[in-house]
Amino acid sequence: MTVRPTLRVYKLPPAVLALIVVAVGLVILALWMIAHRRPVAPVRLPGTTWPDRALTPGAIDPGVTDAAICAHDWAPGDPPQRGGDLTYAKAARHTSAHVKDAVFAAYHVTNPHDGGHSWEVDHLVPLSLGGRDLRENLWPQSRAGDGLNAWAKDRLEYRLYRMVCDPAPGTPALPLTTAQTAIRTDWVAAYRTYCGNEADCPAFGGD
Repeated sequence: MTVRPTLRVYKLPPAVLALIVVAVGLVILALWMIAHRRPVAPVRLPGTTWPDRALTPGAIDPGVTDAAICAHDWAPGDPPQRGGDLTYAKAARHTSAHVKDAVFAAYHVTNPHDGGHSWEVDHLVPLSLGGRDLRENLWPQSRAGDGLNAWAKDRLEYRLYRMVCDPAPGTPALPLTTAQTAIRTDWVAAYRTYCGNEADCPAFGGD
């Protein structure tokens, strides 16, 4: 008579099965987060991320103070003057198409006119922080590039303006000169400093 071996089926305790299911779920969640994360600052950035310092050193209006930049009593001018009902940024903005073309030419940007999808002529020190609307404060910034492009800089500018003019309760206002120096020296480093938490610099506009 042939004796067939008996197969023993081992059943894992319910608690062990539950731990395995939880572990597998956590691994799947971690992989999903890695695949869908939005990097704040890529390690390698194209050279066009920063302006050419020889062409665009940045320029500010030295007559604007911390309180004045937050006021809505500016009149158009070059630079703007008090006595109107505009923000400084609106009163200062008058960049002509001729100036923009000259900036594109200085940076050797060919065929930049595609409805603003690829490039914008940006103020290194934004007008909202007392930057001047002059050639030395303008450079072509990519809107289409990955990572820290023009949209990211817009978020930084808004963040710095809020820190200067509308700080969070219990938080001292950021000095205007500190904001100007940070963005004029290295706006990418400023982004990493002030927008390290993405919730502080939410996407808006063309993002």
